[in-house]
Amino acid sequence: MLAVLTFLFGTASCRGTGDPVKVRAIDSLLVHVDDLLLELGTIDLSRFTHMDSTFRTSRRQAIEDLLRDTLDRREALLVGDHFRAMDQSVPQVLEGTPRAITELEHCKQQLKDLRHDIDHGLLPEGSMDTYFDQESLAVDQADRSVRTLFRNAEVADSCWAIRAGVDSLITAHTGQHPQRP
Repeated sequence: MLAVLTFLFGTASCRGTGDPVKVRAIDSLLVHVDDLLLELGTIDLSRFTHMDSTFRTSRRQAIEDLLRDTLDRREALLVGDHFRAMDQSVPQVLEGTPRAITELEHCKQQLKDLRHDIDHGLLPEGSMDTYFDQESLAVDQADRSVRTLFRNAEVADSCWAIRAGVDSLITAHTGQHPQRP
């Protein structure tokens, strides 16, 4: 009989006084984090690695030389935009994507832990609100990081698409076509 009472009281005390509104809000944040992780999975890092390799091995110096010698404003803008995208946006995508995935996985684990603690009534009311606000801010920051990565990816893609025009300007400037790995 004592074992049955201990089990019943033990089970009742584990339920706690969870906040169902906060739990639903955390579930919503978890879904958002999962969506962001799925979005990041669509970034083809091998394509950006190819862009980076092509730029760094065969085009960077030719573009820098062209920029020093180009007096035509339209050409300078085209080549400068291409250079900036390959020199800055591509590395940001390559370095930022794994970092964002790690950040999102950490957010996801923190949210799961917080959900467990709230669901089981393990946190005092004031702490619960503070922890929830902190995790909500972390998810917002991760969301901004993902949006920035996608903007950088779009910039790199659009500038990669005009590389034939940049190549023709390099060829006209140097008299030789840049090597393509």
